Amino acid sequence: MRYLYVRFFDEEHHREVIRSRPMLMQGVGRAVQSGGRRIVKVSIVHEKQESIAQAVTLISNELQQIRSITEQWTPTQCWTLLLTRILRRWLGGKWLPGLPPEAELVLSG
Repeated sequence: MRYLYVRFFDEEHHREVIRSRPMLMQGVGRAVQSGGRRIVKVSIVHEKQESIAQAVTLISNELQQIRSITEQWTPTQCWTLLLTRILRRWLGGKWLPGLPPEAELVLSG
């Protein structure tokens, strides 16, 4: 799963688990619930904390955008969108079958 998560940030490079895992596991998360929303706050204690924080923020923003678009979708459609987005480099611009037209908002960027 970490491999897929990192693909949101850098789809051009393959990341070895042995190298990326320690870097991604150097954060401490805390769930905060306020006003009906659950927010996870992460404190990063790695030497590359600025670049990790940037990656986590970009990934989080994209996942929020996906969530807002897919609220009425089936779980299969949601997973199809996630996998199409993560693997778009290997799919060569093609979409996995079963995606609604709204998916273009995520896949065009």
